[in-house]
Amino acid sequence: MVEPVMIGNATLYLGDCLDILPTLGKVGAVVTDPPYGISHSSNHGASWAGTQIANDHDTSVRDAMLEALQDIPALVFGSWKVPHPESTKMVLIWDKGEAAGMGDLSIPWKPNHEEIYVIGKGFSGRRNSAVLRHNITTWESAGRCHPHQKPVSLMSDLIKKCDGDTILDPFMGSGTTGVAAVQMGRRFIGIEREPKYFDIACKRIEDAQKQGDLFIS
Repeated sequence: MVEPVMIGNATLYLGDCLDILPTLGKVGAVVTDPPYGISHSSNHGASWAGTQIANDHDTSVRDAMLEALQDIPALVFGSWKVPHPESTKMVLIWDKGEAAGMGDLSIPWKPNHEEIYVIGKGFSGRRNSAVLRHNITTWESAGRCHPHQKPVSLMSDLIKKCDGDTILDPFMGSGTTGVAAVQMGRRFIGIEREPKYFDIACKRIEDAQKQGDLFIS
């Protein structure tokens, strides 16, 4: 059994989510950015340039995660380049802003969006547009610390629609989902297999927790 790191309302595990998920109790919802299954490497000029995300050769890890979680409502990021999960009820679009996207330079449009799959029941709130506009932090020098880092504001908007107290991210990366959850006073469980990004996530979530404690006091 992997011993978690406890930071306020956050419980963080360093390890493979497929090993850890069966040991967890009930959670309210999943908000996660798994490997898309496109063997992607990106971010020219960044410290991670040329490296690939683990298990990104196909969608088997994403699908195994969803199978393990069964009926828990989930918001799962993905790409149009591979089939979405069979249980998808709706597709949201994240508009990253004009600064994002290179893609095929022979085509006069930027690929500055990603898909988010809505799975299961357990969502509520005002009916908003299915296009979510949140500008991405493009450069590492501007504070980006993971090749697929999402804006905190985007993750907050997604969490707001989730019922239940505890948010789970089985592919935590640099911890943005956890930062958003802690800022919103929600309980959070995060799992990350890469020690480098696990340490970054712990630091970011700890900082968010401290800021929340200062605000409350």
